[in-house]
Amino acid sequence: MPVLFPFLTSKKRRQVLVDKDFQLKYISRVFWFTLGMIILGAVFAFLFTTLIFLKRGLTTYIDEFRLLALAIFLTVVVQIITAAVFIYWEGLYMTHKIVGPWVRIRKILEEVGNGNFSLRINLRKADEFHDVASWINHMCDKLERLRAEGKLCPENGSSESQPKSEGSPD
Repeated sequence: MPVLFPFLTSKKRRQVLVDKDFQLKYISRVFWFTLGMIILGAVFAFLFTTLIFLKRGLTTYIDEFRLLALAIFLTVVVQIITAAVFIYWEGLYMTHKIVGPWVRIRKILEEVGNGNFSLRINLRKADEFHDVASWINHMCDKLERLRAEGKLCPENGSSESQPKSEGSPD
């Protein structure tokens, strides 16, 4: 049976905020920067408009000036609302590409630290850290091979039987 909505398959991200602190910090920084740029642009637009109307005589064109000031204000409000929505959704998408893989990598590394070398990191196509995941998977392959050959130190933590690597300063 063909999938009607492929974006709703099992690869869909299930958790909106994976690392709440990082994601909200990133999104808020981008939002406040964008908000500042919008307000700065509005201030300059209002100042230049005021200068033009002062040169022509503000009292003569006061109705037009008020209408233009209202247009500038409404434009800024629309820009802020649009920017907030866009930054929120794009910020979630971008941070998921970073935080999601990072959380998976941390969990796998904890397991590897506990001696489980059989786990592998599988990332989505659009995720970041593919090279790091590949290196970790390669390291786990080597560790599994060394354990199978009996070249790893025993599980009890004794380092006496551990082979020294080439070029080590010991």
